[in-house]
Amino acid sequence: MAATVADWQATAKPRSAKVASVSERAIALTGGDAAYFDLMRDCIASLRACPEGRELALGVLDCGLTDEQRAWCRAQGGELVVPQWDFDFPGRAALKDGYKALTARPFLPRYFPGFDFYFWIDADCWVQQGDAVALFLRAAHTGALAVAPEIHRSMRHYHHAWEEFSGVCGAAYAACFDQATADRLIRYPMINAGVFALKADAPHWAGWAELYGEALQRSTDLTDQLALNVLVYDKGFRHEPLPSRCNWPVHHATPAWDADRGLFVEPAMPYEALGILHLTIYTKRLATLDVREIGGPHAGQVRPRSLRWPPPLR
Repeated sequence: MAATVADWQATAKPRSAKVASVSERAIALTGGDAAYFDLMRDCIASLRACPEGRELALGVLDCGLTDEQRAWCRAQGGELVVPQWDFDFPGRAALKDGYKALTARPFLPRYFPGFDFYFWIDADCWVQQGDAVALFLRAAHTGALAVAPEIHRSMRHYHHAWEEFSGVCGAAYAACFDQATADRLIRYPMINAGVFALKADAPHWAGWAELYGEALQRSTDLTDQLALNVLVYDKGFRHEPLPSRCNWPVHHATPAWDADRGLFVEPAMPYEALGILHLTIYTKRLATLDVREIGGPHAGQVRPRSLRWPPPLR
C-alpha cells in the first residue's frame, strides 16, 4: 500500500534548521507550463511538507498554467507571476512559453521584489529532507551563489560515461561561447542551475544575465546553466559548492533505497540520505527506475521503484 504524505513525513524525520532570521525574508521559487504541472505540484507539495520549506514564501513563474492549476498554487500560498521574454535572441519565436522559466531566472528579484534571499528549485525536483533547503540559504548568507556541482564518486559521467558527458556538454559550451571555453571548462564539475540560492543584492544576477544574453545569440542548448558556469569559473564570481545530496541529478546515478529509514540515499557507502532529488532529462518521464535496496527484506536486490514524491514506505 502506498504511504500517505503524513506517514512518510513521520518516517523520514528530516534534520531541521532555521532558514532565515525573523528580520529577513526568503522565498522559494519554481515555474513551468501546464505540461510540467504534475512535476511542479510534487515539488511544491514536498516544500510544504517540511518545516524549512514552510518557512519560506512561495512564488511561481506561470509559463502557461491552466486556471485550475493556478488555483491549486494559490491554495498553497503561492504568488503567481507571468514572466515576459527577458532576452531577444534568434529562434525565440519557435520556443514554447515554458522556456521563460529559464530566461526569467536571472531576474527573479525583479519579478518577486521585497525579499532578501531567493531559493530557486526546478519543477522536476522534490525535497526529501528539508535541511538541504536550509543549507542552500545558509550558504547564500555568505554572499556567494549557493549551488551543488554535479560531482560524486557514484556518478556515471566521472566513470564510464565521461566521453558521452564531455562530448555533449563540450559541444554545448562551444556553441554558446567558443571552443577555448569548452576545452577549459569541461574539466570542471558542472554546476547545476536547477537548484540555487542567492541574496537579492548579489552581483551575480546582473553578471549571469549579461553572459546569458550574449550566449543566447548563438545557442539555446543548456545556455542558462553554461552561462552560470562561466560566471563562476571564468569570471570569478563567488560560489559555495554544496554536497551533491543537496541537488541529486538522477540520470547521473540512480539513488539507492534505504528500507529501514524509508529514504532515498546515495548509492555508495555510507549511504547519506538525499536532500533534494532532481529528475533530470529522461528520468522524469519514467514510471520506475531500477533501484538497489539497502536493508530490509530485499537488501541487495535491484527492484523497480518510482522516484516521484512522496516515496513509499516500503
